[in-house]
Amino acid sequence: MQISNKHAHFTHFFGLALGFLAMTTLSGCAKSNISDRKIDYLDLTRVVELYEKQQDKDDTALFIDTRKPERFALGHIPGALNMRTPDIDLRYDTDPKLTRYTNLIIYGENPGQANTHAMAKRMIEAGYNGFTKRRVRVYLGGWVEWEITGLPIEESPAESTDETEE
Repeated sequence: MQISNKHAHFTHFFGLALGFLAMTTLSGCAKSNISDRKIDYLDLTRVVELYEKQQDKDDTALFIDTRKPERFALGHIPGALNMRTPDIDLRYDTDPKLTRYTNLIIYGENPGQANTHAMAKRMIEAGYNGFTKRRVRVYLGGWVEWEITGLPIEESPAESTDETEE
């Protein structure tokens, strides 16, 4: 009787400890309270307007491409910056190189790309949106829509390890 009673207490204690550990681990993954409702979405028409304004005025919009660097190098919106979610460090203040822009337009490969929304949420959490100034926006159509529409694209030069030919 004593052995099974000790076993029951151990099992109960072990279950509680495991449950506590699981809850603390999962709550660490969900530390952001940013919902999709806090993200502003842009359609192609508005994105093209902002792109054209950017050509005239240097601080209108910065396009942030969340795709892998290899895909970015093959083609991206001219002037876009290739950034991944871990590039936004929540421990530090916002980057003045980014906050100088009125609009930070984030895009990925297509509308369903999860890392685009993750980047927008991370930037909002980091403070790039304020109470009066909402600059973080997601371009819903993404790279696929931009490319299919025939809008200007830019390719990054391929990095070469060869010495210059003579």
